[in-house]
Amino acid sequence: MANQAEALIHIEDDRDDTRQGGSGWRILVVDDDEQVHLATRLALEDMDFRGRPLTLDSCYSAWEAFDYLSNTPDIAVVLLDVVMEDEHAGLDLVRRIREDLRNDQVRIVLRTGQPGYAPELDVIRQYDINDYKAKTELTVTRLASSIITALRSYEQIVALDRHRRGLEQVIKASADLFSERSLNEFSAGVLIQLAAQMGTEPEGLLCAQGTVDGPVIVAAAGRFADHIRKPLATLGNVEIEAALLEAFSRRQGFKSRDGDILYLQSGSAHPAAVYMSTPIPVDEQKRDLLRLFTINVALGFETATLFEHLRSVAFTDPLTGLPNRAGFISALDRDARDHAVPGRGLVVILLDLDQFHFINSRLGFQVADAVLRAVGHRLATTFPDAVAVSRFGGDRFALALPVPTDGGLSLPSLERQLEMAFEAGFDVAGRHASLSATSGCTISAGDSGDQLVQQASLALKDAKLRARGRLVAFNPELERRNNAGLALLAEFRAALRNRELVLHYQPKLDLLTGRPVGVEALVRWQSPRHGLLMPAQFLDLAEASGLILPMGLMVLEMAIRQRRLWRTEGLDIPVAVNVCALQVQQADFLHGIDGVLAAQDATADGLEMEITESVFVGDDQRAFDHIQGLRDRGFGVALDDFGTGYSSLSYLNRLPATTVKVDRRFIQGMNQDSKSDMLVRAIVQVAAVIDAKVVAEGVETEEQATRLRALGVPVAQGFLYSHALPADALATWWLKQDAPAARG
Repeated sequence: MANQAEALIHIEDDRDDTRQGGSGWRILVVDDDEQVHLATRLALEDMDFRGRPLTLDSCYSAWEAFDYLSNTPDIAVVLLDVVMEDEHAGLDLVRRIREDLRNDQVRIVLRTGQPGYAPELDVIRQYDINDYKAKTELTVTRLASSIITALRSYEQIVALDRHRRGLEQVIKASADLFSERSLNEFSAGVLIQLAAQMGTEPEGLLCAQGTVDGPVIVAAAGRFADHIRKPLATLGNVEIEAALLEAFSRRQGFKSRDGDILYLQSGSAHPAAVYMSTPIPVDEQKRDLLRLFTINVALGFETATLFEHLRSVAFTDPLTGLPNRAGFISALDRDARDHAVPGRGLVVILLDLDQFHFINSRLGFQVADAVLRAVGHRLATTFPDAVAVSRFGGDRFALALPVPTDGGLSLPSLERQLEMAFEAGFDVAGRHASLSATSGCTISAGDSGDQLVQQASLALKDAKLRARGRLVAFNPELERRNNAGLALLAEFRAALRNRELVLHYQPKLDLLTGRPVGVEALVRWQSPRHGLLMPAQFLDLAEASGLILPMGLMVLEMAIRQRRLWRTEGLDIPVAVNVCALQVQQADFLHGIDGVLAAQDATADGLEMEITESVFVGDDQRAFDHIQGLRDRGFGVALDDFGTGYSSLSYLNRLPATTVKVDRRFIQGMNQDSKSDMLVRAIVQVAAVIDAKVVAEGVETEEQATRLRALGVPVAQGFLYSHALPADALATWWLKQDAPAARG
C-alpha cells in the first residue's frame, strides 16, 4: 500500500458544511460534492506556507463562488471543479473571474472527476490557469504541491502588484504635492502621502525644515499639530528632536529606536527631514518605495520654499511685514469665502497720513520708515479683531473690520477710534512725531475685495478734497463722478492727440503807467462735445494720469509759436507759461524743454516759467538744478502763489527766481485786515533782497490797485484789467492799451 503522503485523497461519507475562517492564506474550494470539500480540509488541515496557515472557504456552485469572490478580494487560490451545474460551469467561472471581476491575482487550480471535460491548452493560457488535475490522481502530496506552487505565484503577483501600485502612488503623490504652492500645504501633503504609503494614519509623522535659525516644524499631525511654524526645540520630545537634528547633521536618513527618519535634500540651502513613528519594522519593499518617494519630493521642498518666498514678496509689504495691497484684497476675498454668513459685512478703511512728507524731509527716511512701522503696529493693536491691517505703500494704510450682525457700528465711533490711534503720537529713534490721518471707508456685505478697495479709495479721495483729517463714507454719487471722470480722461487723451488744447492770455500791467508788460498763458480745452473747458475741469485728471507731462510741453510749444506770430505782427509780448511740480521733478525735464526749443528753432528770450512752491517740498536738489537749468537757457523764473505753500528763506536764497507773484488771497485780504497788508509789504521786501520783480495776481478793484502801488508793487494782473483772452483778442486789446508804444 502506498504511504500516507502518496495515498489518494479519501472522500468520506459524512458531510460538514462549516466554512473555516481566520487569518492565513485563504483557499476557496468550489465543488458541488460535499465529500470533496471534506477530503480537501482533511488533506490540508495541518499545512502552512511561510509560517501562515491555510484557511479554507467553501462554495458549492459557480454562481455562489462568483458572488463570494465579488465580495472577498483576498482569496489566494481557488480549487475549482470543472463540471458542476453543467459541463461549462467551471470554465465560465474562470472567465468571469478574469474578465468581469478583473481579478488577475487569484490563482486557479482546476479539478475534475470527468477527464473528458478537460480544458484545452489555449484556454489554460488565456485565463491564466495554474494547474489542472484529475481528482483520481490528487494525492495529498500532489495537492499540497499544487497549492504551494499556486501560493508562490500568488505571493509574487501580489508583491509585484503592490510594488506597481506603490510606484503609481509615488508618482501621483509627487504630482499632487507639486501642485501645492504653500510650504505648509506641501509639507502637510508629504505627511499624508507618506502615511498612505505606509498604510497608517499620519498621527505619528512630523516634518521639519532647516533654516538659518535652526530647524522649524513645517508640518505635523495629532499631538504635534500645535507646533507647526514653531522651532523644533519647542516640541518637548527629546528623542524626536535628537533624531531629526542627527539627520540634519549626518545629511541622511536612518532607522531610529522608535521610528524612521527620512532626509530630503535637494539644491536648497534649507533641507527637510521627516520623522515617522514606526514601532513595527518596515519591510524592504516599502523602504525602497519610501526612498524613491523622498527622491521625488526633495525638490518639491525647494520649489515650495521658493513659491512661499515669491508669495511673501507678492503679498507682503517688506517695510512693515503687513499685507500689501494684493495681500489685503486676497484677505478680503478669503474672508468672504470663509464667512459667507447672510448679513455679515466688512467695513474697509483706507487712510493717508497727513503731511507725512514733512517727516520724511525733515527727519530723514530712516525715522520716516520707523514711523510707518509704528503706525502699522498701532493700527493692529487698536483694532485687534481686524480681518486685515495693510500698508498699500507710501503713507497709505488699510483696515478691514467685521461689521457686527446687530448693526452696532457707527461712523462717528469708528472715526473716534481712528483719532485715538493717532492721539498719542509716535516716539521713534529718539524723536516724537505727531500725525493725523484722512480716511475713506465703505461698508458692504457682498462686494469683492477689489470693489471694496475701489469704493474706499473714492471716499478717501473725497475726504482729501473736502474733509482733511476726517473719515468720509463712500456713496454711489462718488462712483458716478469717478466714472464720469474716467470717461472725460479718455476724451482728454484724444484731445492731446487731436490738439484740441488752446491758450488764452491774461495781461499783466505796469501799475504806474497802466501799460501792458506781458501775459500769462492759460490753457483751455476746446472740446467738440463739451465746449470750452476751464483748467479746473481737467487739470486734476491730467496730473493724476501723468498726461500733464506731454501737455506741459505742448503748451510751451503753442506759447512759443504764438509769441513768434505776434512778433511778425509787430508785437513783442513776453509770455509766462505755468509748469507743475510733477514736470520739474522728472529726470528728463530739461531734455524735453530743449526738444521743444529745437523743434521750434527758438530761444528762451521773452519766455518765463511760473512754478509753484510745492516743487521744493523735500528740499529736492533735482528741482533746484532744473530751475537753474531754465535760467541758464535764458528763461525767466516766477514763483507762483508765493507765501501760500512751502515758504522758506533758505530755498529763496538758493533759487535764481526773477519774479515773485503775490497770491490773490493776500490781495483780497489787504483792505480787510492788517496782516494781509503786512504780508504783502514783507513779500515786496523779500523780493528786493533777491533782486526779483513782484507781480500781484487776482486784482479785482481799483482800491486794491491803489494800495498795491502804495506798497511798491510794480505789476498786477486780474479781472480789473482783463480776463484771459484768445490770442487774436489779446492782440487787439494790447494795441489799444499800448497805443503810444505801438505807434513808436
